[in-house]
Amino acid sequence: MALACGNTTAVPARDDSPIQTDALVYRLRRIPGGYDATAIASYTNRTGQPVYFARCDPTSTLPIHFVVREPPDETPSVVGAVWACVGGVPTGVIAPDSGVTVEVWLGSLDSPNAQPPIRPEERVGLFRIVFQLHHVPGVDPDAETLLPLEERRSNVFRISF
Repeated sequence: MALACGNTTAVPARDDSPIQTDALVYRLRRIPGGYDATAIASYTNRTGQPVYFARCDPTSTLPIHFVVREPPDETPSVVGAVWACVGGVPTGVIAPDSGVTVEVWLGSLDSPNAQPPIRPEERVGLFRIVFQLHHVPGVDPDAETLLPLEERRSNVFRISF
């Protein structure tokens, strides 16, 4: 992995993560006000038990998710959406051997007044998508109920310009 992290064009190897993306490389395209790319992330529940997911609002049918940089890279990241959710929303459920597919925004917005200014390398690199998946149902589940990270993250993928 160290070689792949140092190479800004290497395609990551596909792994057996429970969340699989539709591609291994995504290219940001310039749009008015920022950069845009979208991944399709499909989760399959391999746990043998129901899995519950945090939802953002009562009409939401998909899990809250985040785009996180792949360690050991610790470059700050400005990729993906920031959730602003209401509280008290019951969890959704994914039955064993079932799944869910989510469109995940990989872009970022221009922030001309950001201090310090956003650097290009904060928008690109190796990433994973992580779903908020829990082993118990409820309202506003907390970190204590999260599945282990390995059971709720995607394969590694690259975002580049």
